[in-house]
Amino acid sequence: MTLALRYAVRSDVGLLREGNEDSAYAGPHLLAVADGMGGHAAGEVASAATITTIAPLDGEDPGPDLVGALADAVATANLRLQELIISDPAIEGMGTTLTALLWSDGYAALCHIGDSRAYLLRDGQFIQITHDHTLVQSLVDEGKITEDDVATHPHRSLLLRALDGRTIAEPDLAPLETYPGDRYMLCSDGLSGVVTEQTLHQTLASVREPDKAALRLVELAIKGGGPDNITCIVADVIDSHTSRVPPTWQPVFAGAAANGAPADLRPPARQSSPATRAMRLSRTAPQPVVPEESPTGVWQTGPQGTAGYSDGYTGTFDTSAFDFDRPDSRDRVRDTAAFERPDGFPEQNDDRYGSDADDRGRRGGGHRAGRRRYDDGDGDDDYDRPTRRRWPIVTGALALLVVLLGGGLYGFWRYNQSQYYVGVTPDGYVSIFRGTDQSLAGISLSSLISRSTLKAGLLTSSDQATLQQTITASSVNDAQQRIDQLQGGVSQCQQTYQTLATWKTKNAAYQAYLAAKKLATAHHAKAPAVVANPGLMPTQLPGTDQCAPSTVFGIPASALPAAGTTTGTSTSAPTPSATPTKPASTPTATSSAKATPTPSVRTTG
Repeated sequence: MTLALRYAVRSDVGLLREGNEDSAYAGPHLLAVADGMGGHAAGEVASAATITTIAPLDGEDPGPDLVGALADAVATANLRLQELIISDPAIEGMGTTLTALLWSDGYAALCHIGDSRAYLLRDGQFIQITHDHTLVQSLVDEGKITEDDVATHPHRSLLLRALDGRTIAEPDLAPLETYPGDRYMLCSDGLSGVVTEQTLHQTLASVREPDKAALRLVELAIKGGGPDNITCIVADVIDSHTSRVPPTWQPVFAGAAANGAPADLRPPARQSSPATRAMRLSRTAPQPVVPEESPTGVWQTGPQGTAGYSDGYTGTFDTSAFDFDRPDSRDRVRDTAAFERPDGFPEQNDDRYGSDADDRGRRGGGHRAGRRRYDDGDGDDDYDRPTRRRWPIVTGALALLVVLLGGGLYGFWRYNQSQYYVGVTPDGYVSIFRGTDQSLAGISLSSLISRSTLKAGLLTSSDQATLQQTITASSVNDAQQRIDQLQGGVSQCQQTYQTLATWKTKNAAYQAYLAAKKLATAHHAKAPAVVANPGLMPTQLPGTDQCAPSTVFGIPASALPAAGTTTGTSTSAPTPSATPTKPASTPTATSSAKATPTPSVRTTG
């Protein structure tokens, strides 16, 4: 039995995004999806560079250690991102997720970092085989929120792990064993975040062909609003000897990674059915063009940079294709390469463009061309000119607004970083914080600088209330001095409680000694061992405004003198008489303010 893959890949810009920051690769031995992040900080560069860096795995022999081969490739991709950031600091904020499946002879290795996902359909069972590295997923794992709360959580898009070229890559790596009939689906969150898991299961189980299944999933995400880029790979595991359909051997790039790939390595254009066109025309966001032919790519491979691709790809990804200062770069990253306008195709203001209404709607500039066709049927080119003249004004106003907003945010950030306060950490320790004890859009405006060993529970209730409101400080040293003052008060309270507890223990022993001595005198018995007189009670019990209760220091209230007690037994006692005398009556040991006299002892012999 010889196992192989039959796969298809689709990528769509969606309805709200201006460009496609997703990238994907599907080959006989490697399936990978990357969702770039960073927007204008070049998220599409991060995803494309990552996919093109790990793509050579498809043509190499990884050996028996598939997991190790994937781990090395991911580390190399992260290093590649670091090199790009060093060469162009303007893209430092970029990053990408990555979900990849390396497959060989019925065995596979799964690599996952971020919130792109991989699913497995086996014998009717549909399971997610990756675990999202997001804040909301960690809250679900801890039981703080439910799965139903994820869709509405304000930080549902916050990633805890990603490839960013600045930190060490920490992907989840796991071996997998595959069987004939297995169906794998890898996708970005533009699909899994819009289409329910039940609908994913139903679609993958009912649509037999991988290409039709992938197309159907993308259309479902678009019907669901298409708020993000949508990318998915559907791959079936087949026995090449017994299957009626052949395996797929042609590698395919999709999304941002396809912008520099040759035309024969790009995914097919989206289906242009009447239902699909009607659904897109009902949207108001710009849509990609469905071309008649694939454009020529600029993928560079080989030592001489000759175009082409073969198994064992050793080419490099040309990041210059994403230079936003170049006039042609904005169009190249706007949509997937399969939807770009072919070379030589007339612009909207070309005379040839208005020659045929049907051809104009089919080959024009997507949604914008479609709107012009219905609003301006007479073919007058004056329709676009006022809009084009207004663009510099609008762009300048937006740029000024961005500068003002950025300057205001930077000034606020600098001011916030110069503030310090003393507060309490979630685990109850008095600590020093930088910033202000506020949050903006759910994001805290403060950060922990140092945590002391002082627990807030040892302070008085008034001090605890003050800490809850935070104690402002002018510097870290000022904040530390305030903590030292609180620590000094706590230490004094603890010492006072310990001194009172020790005195009570000694006083109880002395009172017991006096009682035993009286009893021995009354029965002419041997006197007990002498116990030292503890003297007067050393201090008053502290009030609640001075110290926290003794129990927080580990000293029970019963170990302290009773409330109202001020003194104990006098430090002086009469010397026993040397001659027989009538025993004096010994008063009962009390906690009164008067000292108890020592009874005389009758001597015999």
